[in-house]
Amino acid sequence: MGTSPRSIQSLLHTATPDIEDLLGRARFLARIRAAMLEILPPAAAEHVRIAGYEHYRLKLHVGHGSWATRLRYMEPAITQAIAQRLRLHVEGVDVRVRPDAPRPRPAPRPRPLSDTTRDHIRQVATHVDDSRLAAALTRLAQAGRRPD
Repeated sequence: MGTSPRSIQSLLHTATPDIEDLLGRARFLARIRAAMLEILPPAAAEHVRIAGYEHYRLKLHVGHGSWATRLRYMEPAITQAIAQRLRLHVEGVDVRVRPDAPRPRPAPRPRPLSDTTRDHIRQVATHVDDSRLAAALTRLAQAGRRPD
């Protein structure tokens, strides 16, 4: 018939050479990130991403221009920290601003009003002198109906 579902973890442990190379690369970049975060301020952790290491150059992506400027000033310290901790030669650091994708906002959930609350809002609207405020209160009382 078919095979039973397998977890992703078990699939990664029996990985093909291509996947194994990818996992090794991810572990390598994670070690670079850990070494670099030891010298950076704690607030930098959520803003700095290691984009790659190619031709002896470390590529970093940050979410804001201010972090890019700070990292450019810290380039000598970053290269020295990586050389000492990982014994990895880095000739330079390329920092690019790559803003994070905006997070989708949750859909607004309806907030129905109870019948008592709507009656109170209508009563207040009848005693308000400002006609625009009274109209707005009336609309609020009508809009707050519970969906049936």
